[in-house]
Amino acid sequence: MAPLFAPIKPLSCCVPDGFASVLLAGIGRWLALGLRLIAPLALLTGSLPAQAADGYWLDQYNALLYLGSLRLDPELREMRRAGAAVVMVHADSLPEPLLRWIAWRSKRAGLTPVAWIQRPSASNLRRVGAISGYAALQVDDHFFAAPPVPIAQLKADLAGRPLWCSFQPGQYSWYAAQSCDHVDLQLYRQSCDATVDSVYRLGVAGRSDTAVAVYHDGSDADDRRLSCFREQFAAIGNRLFVFKWKNPEHWLSPMTRRLWQVLGDLRSLQPG
Repeated sequence: MAPLFAPIKPLSCCVPDGFASVLLAGIGRWLALGLRLIAPLALLTGSLPAQAADGYWLDQYNALLYLGSLRLDPELREMRRAGAAVVMVHADSLPEPLLRWIAWRSKRAGLTPVAWIQRPSASNLRRVGAISGYAALQVDDHFFAAPPVPIAQLKADLAGRPLWCSFQPGQYSWYAAQSCDHVDLQLYRQSCDATVDSVYRLGVAGRSDTAVAVYHDGSDADDRRLSCFREQFAAIGNRLFVFKWKNPEHWLSPMTRRLWQVLGDLRSLQPG
């Protein structure tokens, strides 16, 4: 009876003398260059600790990075350990199977997944609004700049699923907010005093049903600003919603620099 697998012949049987060593040396150089390109990805995905926040925005680029590098679960657990209760998933372009997977893994990590839409076409709102696993659908200033459907209709189409609304200060209206189960004002990167002034000018000071969304970048300056926010809004009566985003520039810029280095090395291997 013939063996199931034929024995592997040595490389020297099939190529001219001396060529095998040249070929193996070439393969070794290519593998070394490939490892130089991949290594920064592994290091970067493991070296960006999460910062304390109420919620995290998981943009689609980071979502793909974490999925591709098998870092999604550790990242979600780190967000939860940092105090986050919500993960807001940028859901515009991710396919439904990936969105369902992210929602499932988020729940396993103790986070509440919310689908955040930034390209609010009517079809995109219907598609994402129908995906199971998400606790709510979130729209932001992109929606309120040019609503593709009336907000009351969007709320009705969700068939009981909560609608989160994130307004820019100039877009906020009491009427629109009535259709929302969660309301926050995007007062990002303002000073503490300017943020408090904006809340009073909009007439929402003291409204416990209207949160002030504050972006926290993990810096010492933002720590001081956040401390002022907590003190001021505790006195006023508004909720504070602090969220964090791991800007892809933190990992993309080093990778692109390494990519250009690798491409330069590849060019140097070409015969002159």
